[in-house]
Amino acid sequence: MRALQDLRHVLKTLAQEAEVLSAVGGAVEDLERPDFEEREDQALNEDERIFETIFEKSLDGTKPSLYRPTPPLTRSKRHLFRYFLDGSFRSYFLGTLLEHERETPVHFAQIGACVLRREDNGSVRREVLEIRNLLLAGRKRLSPELWDTLKNAAKTAGIRLVDLEERDIVSRVLSDFDLRNKAAGKVRFEMHNLEAELIREVLPRLAMDRWLVVDGSLQFQPTLNDLSQKDGIQPVLGVAKNFRKDPQFIFGRGPRSERRSIYKLLAELEPYHRTAAYSARQGKLVFWYVRLREQTQMDYPLMGVVKAELVNPSQEPVPSELIDLLSRALVAERSVTPHGQDRRWHAHLYPIPSCATS
Repeated sequence: MRALQDLRHVLKTLAQEAEVLSAVGGAVEDLERPDFEEREDQALNEDERIFETIFEKSLDGTKPSLYRPTPPLTRSKRHLFRYFLDGSFRSYFLGTLLEHERETPVHFAQIGACVLRREDNGSVRREVLEIRNLLLAGRKRLSPELWDTLKNAAKTAGIRLVDLEERDIVSRVLSDFDLRNKAAGKVRFEMHNLEAELIREVLPRLAMDRWLVVDGSLQFQPTLNDLSQKDGIQPVLGVAKNFRKDPQFIFGRGPRSERRSIYKLLAELEPYHRTAAYSARQGKLVFWYVRLREQTQMDYPLMGVVKAELVNPSQEPVPSELIDLLSRALVAERSVTPHGQDRRWHAHLYPIPSCATS
C-alpha cells in the first residue's frame, strides 16, 4: 500500500511538468511472454550453437557415456540441497508521458528475490527476502530537465528510476523501437541483478554438503563472473525449466562421431537419467539435462526435463561423480504441487514455487 502512495506522489509531480495520458481503464499488467526464458537462453549463448566437448571425467578413468542413470537420492539419505533461490516480478503499464513532441511509456514494477533454507526435517523458512520498486521510462525520449525531475521524485519516494532504452542482455531480445514491449525484459534484467546480490550474500553460508539451487541460468552477469573468480566449483547449481531448442550436440570423435539435435538427444533420455555434461563459455560453464519424469506423462519429449548448470572456474573437466550426485538429488526433488496453474509443472522442483510466495 505504501508503494502505491509513493507512486501517486511521483505521478502528481510529473503531471505538473508534463502531460500524462493514463492507461485506458487504469494500470495494465504486463504479461510475461511464455517463451522468454528460452529466448534469454539463446541470447546468453548466441555465439555457441554446436557443442562437441564433453566436459566431465570419471575418477576411475571410465569413458563418459552420452546417458547415465541417476536414481533419486532422497533427503533422508543425503541432504545436499539446503538453499533455494527464486525471483519474481510484477510489471504495470501506467500510461504515456508527453513533453512537447517527446513521449515515452511509463511502467511501474515490483521485483523480488527470496532464498529459502530447508531444515533436516523438511521444513523450509525464509533466509533472505528483498523487494524493490521500479519506475521505468525512456531517458532519451524526455528532456534532461524532466528526466532529472522524474529521477528526484522517484528517489524521494524510495523508487528506483530505470532507463528503458539502456541496452542489456535480456531486453535486447525485444524490439528497440517499442519501449512498452521492452519493459518486461528490462524488469527481468533488474530481477536477475537482484538475484545475483542474494547469491553473493548467501555464498559464505554454503559448502559442498550445503548447496544452493538457483531457479534459472547462472550465465547472467555478474553471477557468472562472481562464481568464476572463486577457487574451485562453488556449491551453486542453476536449474532451468525452459531452455533453447536450437543447439546441436556431437558425441564421439572422427568418422564415428554422431550429431544430435536437442530433440533427438532428449527423446532418448530415459526417466531418472542425465545426459553427458557439455562445456560452454570456453569451459567456464558445464551443463547437462536431467529427465525428472516418465515420457508417458508428457505431451512431447522436452517436457519433464531440466537443464542444470555449474560454473567451472578451473576450466578443467568436472568429475562425473559430482554431476551424478547433483542429478540424483535433483530427481528426488521432482514431486511438487505448484501454487495455482503453471504450464511448467512438469519441470518444477519441490521447494522452488514456495520462494515466490514466501
